[in-house]
Amino acid sequence: MSRLAWALAVLAAAPLAAWAPRPVRPKAPLKAAQAPQAPPQMPALPPQPAPQTFQLATGLSCVLVENHERPLIRMVVASRWDRSELPQGKEGIGGFLAMAMAAGGAGPNSHAAFLRALDALGMSFGFKARMGCYQWTMVADSRSQETAMELLADAVARPVFDGPLVEGQRQALLRRFASGSLRERAQARFLWSIDDPGTLLPPRAEAVDRIEYQDLLDFRRRVVRPENSTLVLYGDLNLAQARQLALMHLGIWGPVAQPAVAGIPPKAGTANVPQARLLAVLDSGPVAELWAGTSRPAGGGSPAAEALLPILLGRAAARCFGGLEMSFRLDQGRVLLIQAKVPAGDRDRLVAGCTAGLESLRRSGFTSEELACALLQWQAENASAPLHPGRMLDQILEGRLDPGLAQAVGRTTVKDLDQALNAWLDPGGLRFLLLGADAPLLQAAEKAGLAPSAVLRPED
Repeated sequence: MSRLAWALAVLAAAPLAAWAPRPVRPKAPLKAAQAPQAPPQMPALPPQPAPQTFQLATGLSCVLVENHERPLIRMVVASRWDRSELPQGKEGIGGFLAMAMAAGGAGPNSHAAFLRALDALGMSFGFKARMGCYQWTMVADSRSQETAMELLADAVARPVFDGPLVEGQRQALLRRFASGSLRERAQARFLWSIDDPGTLLPPRAEAVDRIEYQDLLDFRRRVVRPENSTLVLYGDLNLAQARQLALMHLGIWGPVAQPAVAGIPPKAGTANVPQARLLAVLDSGPVAELWAGTSRPAGGGSPAAEALLPILLGRAAARCFGGLEMSFRLDQGRVLLIQAKVPAGDRDRLVAGCTAGLESLRRSGFTSEELACALLQWQAENASAPLHPGRMLDQILEGRLDPGLAQAVGRTTVKDLDQALNAWLDPGGLRFLLLGADAPLLQAAEKAGLAPSAVLRPED
């Protein structure tokens, strides 16, 4: 059979309906424009145990969060103090003491013996310090909770300082002052001037060189006290066990009366107070930066508004600071730090772009849509805190898990946020640091109303 005959036979055998064109299905009519939907709600997480609180007779506040999923326990002690407690002329004692406690012994153990005890028991210990707060953390198997609490209590209440080691640390600090780069010295000077909590050392070596060994001991007794401290226990233990641990190992840690010491006078509100506005650094680095910062102004806003401001400031960067690399940090409602960066080749637009952006942000404020998104993000971060024990403990210590704060955040309005924003961005309260400046950039700063109060050069 030829190919042509075979093809004709196939066509003849196929039903005619198979070759008929298929009907075109009519398209559904377009729906009318729908009203904008509310932002998606975060899925609910399983309920988490609420923090339980109690207090010892010594004034030590205690918080317990039970979590029996794994046989682990995390213990944190945070001691808070005020910057005004730093003795005048020896303002570096806060950072110096932090170094001494991090490298010192605890109770009957030297530093090396303390570390060996931790390794033998499989425990993890950490210490960190910020201006106004020392924090000790211990993570251990819940079956070793007695030993873990004993070691933690030794580190907090019974530290051991080795005189030669302390003097060696002082010399290391003095060498750091002498060897710091021009930018590092300028940054330290600026951050100290705005009371940045992460800056423990003043920009002057004399504030460390004058500290004596007895000053270190007296300052520790004065600021590390139970009535200024909080113990947080998280993990596989119940309330009765928590009370017993705290009372047995920290119950005898009592307040010690100390003579009054002339400290740094507390600052008044910074708004509309004449001060050194701009510190400039002349160098030829690859990046030019303009920092703006201020410590908490009078009427800086409610805690609820300040809880949302860090989220909103980041979202507003593209709207008000087009073309600049921006970062914002509002540290526990104490210090606002804004940083703008551009490549050195574009430094001519740095000052004008940043100052204009700050003024635009202050005048325009936030929108209701931005507030709704910020609320959703804040709620998501808080709801996920139990999944990250370290973050949850930080939130407890900072008061961010307070149910009253959550309710206040939910009631926050755009007007509340704009009021807080205007207080923080008041031009009279901001200080500035200009890094990577040249002569034209200094002229641009003066034109923008930021005449340099001090200029650091490579030869300084």
